[in-house]
Amino acid sequence: MNADALQAVFDLILAPLQEIAKDGAIMDCADGKTRQCFPILSAWIANHVEHTILYGIINKSCPRFEVPATKLGQDLQNTYEPRDYADYAQKTREYRQTQATSIADHFHQIGVKIDRNIFSKLYRVNPADLPKPDILHNIYLGLFKHIMKWVEGFLKKHKRQQAFDDVWKQLPPYPGFSIPKKAYREVTQWQGKEMRNLGRCISAVFASALRNPDSSQQLPFKRALQCVCSLIDFSLMTQYHSHTPETLDYMEQYLRTFHTTKDIFLEFRTTKAVRAKAGRQDRELRERIADSHRMAVGAGSAAKRRRPLDEARIERANQWAELIQRENHFNFIKMHYLNHYVQDVRRFGCIPMYSTDIGELAHKEQIKEGYRRSNKNDAARQILAQYTRQHAIGMRLLTMEVLGKADNAFEIGNVSVSGQGRRVGAYPTQRIPGRAPILQS
Repeated sequence: MNADALQAVFDLILAPLQEIAKDGAIMDCADGKTRQCFPILSAWIANHVEHTILYGIINKSCPRFEVPATKLGQDLQNTYEPRDYADYAQKTREYRQTQATSIADHFHQIGVKIDRNIFSKLYRVNPADLPKPDILHNIYLGLFKHIMKWVEGFLKKHKRQQAFDDVWKQLPPYPGFSIPKKAYREVTQWQGKEMRNLGRCISAVFASALRNPDSSQQLPFKRALQCVCSLIDFSLMTQYHSHTPETLDYMEQYLRTFHTTKDIFLEFRTTKAVRAKAGRQDRELRERIADSHRMAVGAGSAAKRRRPLDEARIERANQWAELIQRENHFNFIKMHYLNHYVQDVRRFGCIPMYSTDIGELAHKEQIKEGYRRSNKNDAARQILAQYTRQHAIGMRLLTMEVLGKADNAFEIGNVSVSGQGRRVGAYPTQRIPGRAPILQS
């Protein structure tokens, strides 16, 4: 029911665009001439969760390519097939008639839900070209947060957390850079603006925290620093508003270096499912060791009884590390989206114009302020009512400004003014002979 309602709403919204895309419309062009134009939808700016709903795909699927879920964390040397949503629609019609299990299995294999694509009916539009790279959700609130968790685990393993916090709190001021007020571990929630700020300093802070390594730490420290720096350099170049073939080559090189060196953080890339599985395995092994220890109580000296416990402890640690190493992976969708950036720059232009920064910034006025002013009881209705009143007042102020600039005479309260003169905060009324004042809407 929700999917059908969503489809109906989007059909209503896109209906005018469909008509004008088919028949065209006479429009004034930038050179002063008039031409018949056929405007089409060229981009849909949203995060991945919204794309999964609009395209009817599973959470681990790419809306543009048929990439297997086990290949999302790799550097795409091999080009996968782009999604053909017209073919999906044809197979959906066949499935409705035949109910063939082979078609359902095919859709399940490529991660597509049957007949749940909002954009499949658009005229002259390839739905696979509509998603665009999103710097805010994909890099700032995505990979930066992931990699900082890996960095924390890496620092904790090598006992460098305190050094990292000391350098973090001593960052000097610089124009356009906000000085951190707390240690990194003391911050509980990060926003996009703060993660963007982090990207400007994390390479230097991380390098300072890894100074003076011993002989066993030199190689892992070098690879970890190289991995972080390559991702930061890639993110900085994605913000360019113009590119050359050389800058695109740099982006590909940084991304390739990141994929080559990211394995240094593999042991810290542990999901909840993997942690739960490792916990069950460790619990079963601990119970089995405890049973065998109870059977051996009283046999031999204390040193002999303690030796099996030490060996069992080492065995538990080794099995835990082996399971983590075997089950951990980088196959998540935000890692895969990085492979689209260079291709999208070549086809559609610079990436910042497609980011969701502007839309997310509007949430502060549209949602957050209304929620703060509500009583938190049925807040959605109060947010809508507050935003509607705010826009109505804004329209009234614009009307007052236009009427105030007119050459007509207005009566404001008991004062008649003309032209630019008016009393701020009063409502303008127009005096028509023989009638009561009429409020200008």
